[in-house]
Amino acid sequence: MSQSNDYQAELQIWQTHLANAQLIGDRDFEATAFTNIGAIHAFLNQYLRAIEFYHLGLNLFREMRDRRQEVWVLNNIGTAYKNLNQYDKAVEAYQNAITVSQLEGTLIREGWVLKNLGHTYLSMSQHDKAIEVFQKAVMVFRVTNSTEEEADVLKLLQEVQ
Repeated sequence: MSQSNDYQAELQIWQTHLANAQLIGDRDFEATAFTNIGAIHAFLNQYLRAIEFYHLGLNLFREMRDRRQEVWVLNNIGTAYKNLNQYDKAVEAYQNAITVSQLEGTLIREGWVLKNLGHTYLSMSQHDKAIEVFQKAVMVFRVTNSTEEEADVLKLLQEVQ
């Protein structure tokens, strides 16, 4: 079975989960299903479709005030836009994710989003902004004792500088 067929099978499973979640009124699982369907579309390089499903999940997570999940979905939206070379929209999504992460107090998630934002700035040839963001990510990973992540970003900084 090809990888595409695997994703199609996974997509059908999550569509069934979505229908069941909607049937029983499980909004949390409905939001998760929307987000996972979006992720499958992203894996299939169907980024616009992915963004549609991410937004459906994001709206539900926001209604439920689940900021942890909101950060992840905003991060995924940013990555989808980056893959579409729509860098301004990617930056906006990542910055929104950082803001929500700071409200939530999940520093490690903020570090991951900062790292993705730095990559986006590199894609935009905005090296100074990338360096600034990567330096913030290093500080976050240092504070959270995420040594592998810190080392990865330090390597990126060396390549950029």
